[in-house]
Amino acid sequence: MARGDVYYPLHCYSLSHLVPSLLTSGSDMSSLHLANIASSQLRLIIYFIIGGSITALTTYFASVGKGTLSAFIVTLPLLTALTFILIDADSGKDVVLNYARGLLIFTPPWICYVLVVMVGVERWGAFKSVGLGIAVYVVLSYFVRSL
Repeated sequence: MARGDVYYPLHCYSLSHLVPSLLTSGSDMSSLHLANIASSQLRLIIYFIIGGSITALTTYFASVGKGTLSAFIVTLPLLTALTFILIDADSGKDVVLNYARGLLIFTPPWICYVLVVMVGVERWGAFKSVGLGIAVYVVLSYFVRSL
């Protein structure tokens, strides 16, 4: 697979899901500080902190009974927007368009994943329903991508 030809599923809102090889040096934004961060080793620490913070906030709000707020935080498109910007800084607009198409392509399998977890969590518990949901997601993603 060529660099930049990576499709990310819609649920990849955490920056920890970014492929670090996509973010090495800038194109249009190379003069900006963001591109300098993208080309340094510091980016991995930043992604870890941001991704961990999002995960911690999401888990905290869900555990205190604020599932809707938790879902809002995890689906807030700010991290996806940052991903668009960072990919553009490294690889240009064509790769951003390819990434955006990938998000749309993998939306139906992601929705099926969430539905499997919603239905299965009461019957089988969180681990089994998430496992089954991921399996459904992977199989559907394979078929959707093959189209």
